[in-house]
Amino acid sequence: RSFRADRASLLLDELGLARQHLRQHLFERRKFCDSKERLKKLQAFVAADDTEADLDRKMIAVIARADQPEWFTILRTLFHAYTEKEPGQQLDLDIPPPAWEQLEKFDLDAPFWQGVKTLFGYTEEIPNLRNLLIRMFVTDFAHHLKGEVPIAYQNLVLPPSGRRNVIVCLAQWRDSASRGSSYDRIAADIARRISLENHLHNRELDVLMDVKTFFDVEKAIVRSLRDRVTSTAEIINSDDVRVIASRRQGGHWASPMSVGWSEIPRKALHAAYDALVAAAEFYRLRNGYAGGFDFESATALYQSYETDLYRFDQLYRLVCEAADEAEAQGWGLLKPLREAIEAVYAHWYLPKLSLAWGQFVGQLLEKWRIERVPNQQGFFEKVVRHRLNEADRRRVFVIISDGFRYEAAQELARDLNGKYRFQAELSTMLGVLPSYTALGMAALLPHKQIGYKPDAGDVQVDGLSTAGLAQRNEVLAREDGMAVRADELLALKKEDGRELVRAKQVVYVYHNTIDATGDDAKTEKETFQAVRRAID
Repeated sequence: RSFRADRASLLLDELGLARQHLRQHLFERRKFCDSKERLKKLQAFVAADDTEADLDRKMIAVIARADQPEWFTILRTLFHAYTEKEPGQQLDLDIPPPAWEQLEKFDLDAPFWQGVKTLFGYTEEIPNLRNLLIRMFVTDFAHHLKGEVPIAYQNLVLPPSGRRNVIVCLAQWRDSASRGSSYDRIAADIARRISLENHLHNRELDVLMDVKTFFDVEKAIVRSLRDRVTSTAEIINSDDVRVIASRRQGGHWASPMSVGWSEIPRKALHAAYDALVAAAEFYRLRNGYAGGFDFESATALYQSYETDLYRFDQLYRLVCEAADEAEAQGWGLLKPLREAIEAVYAHWYLPKLSLAWGQFVGQLLEKWRIERVPNQQGFFEKVVRHRLNEADRRRVFVIISDGFRYEAAQELARDLNGKYRFQAELSTMLGVLPSYTALGMAALLPHKQIGYKPDAGDVQVDGLSTAGLAQRNEVLAREDGMAVRADELLALKKEDGRELVRAKQVVYVYHNTIDATGDDAKTEKETFQAVRRAID
């Protein structure tokens, strides 16, 4: 075959290109080819049957430092470079990233804009990256909007031929583990430039439901869903709220799994949706008892609390816990919702439940028992000894968590059965009267008699004091048992912990996370977080 020794022909052979007519194109790109480093990178991308357009695209990929010579990857890399600033430098879309100057230097700007035109249909007399970005983001917003596009944006929407590519390109950018943060920052800047917030007022929730383009849209959806929950509380469809919240929580802005800009309060957003779902469930439950709590007996009311009414307490906690999480990150959108739930809980649920239970208390005082419900003072015999007798060398651990309500226990049992290889069963006991800590703690210990020593203010079992851990240890020692504080046990190394309980059949672990927080005026506002820590 013919041998040619000119620079372009040698480059053709070096790059492994089959099309001989590319010599002229390589000659025109000789400034790019003057660098051995750039050539080496280009060589990794080149295929034998590449065309002029393919070569230009791959040269652009080299200059942009893209991982792959695909247009979407090139664009993500180039756009991401906007945010690669020195500490303290502000994002400015009017100043192109450094790679753009290189593209112009090597005459690759014209093929770049030709590629963008083919992909997205973007053309302007003097095209620039800032305008391209604005039009891409507005196009994505307009495409997913279920309603009329604001008049101010209509001229910014790209032609139909390129919209699908815009949508895919931005979706890939949002989901990129390495580039997602730049999407967030640039989206925020564009939202400011186009005054997006002014165009989201009075937009219905359903109109925005499919839009993921901007963080401001997510805020508008939370606000709109909050208003829907409160305005339709009397006829709430909690399933609809759950579907909307789950969908948004799985999206870019509210998913804790998304890798993005640290300034986006993703945890707060996720928590806000949790609060809205819990609030909707709370109202649905309330609507089922619009007439109050009317039960024929203490047994019926007690059993209803076990199966259904406890959800008021649980949902109230979940609303407040999620609202606390959102507010801790500077989000106050849920304040009206929280106040509404607080009003129903404090001024409807608690008084109604107290009145319903109060009408039975007088009858129960003569004989403090409820049919088929064990009493708290029978705990050791009915639960602990029963399990000890099931098998030889059986060991029983009893965790006593002060302030751990039935509704929290229900969540714990559900989580254990759903996530771990445990089998958890939940049951209840009728608490002692008077219902204060010292008597309740004593009632859980093994005993034949419970007594009270008035001068010392001390509750005793079988004549032994139960005032502190040492005294409870003495009581449990009679059953080959011991008492230990949870924090002390957890602080031990594994082998030290095993050695501590090795010779014991019964271990009482005293856990005080919730009561220690809620019983102190300085920390009582943190009680909901304390319940979460206790469950964890």
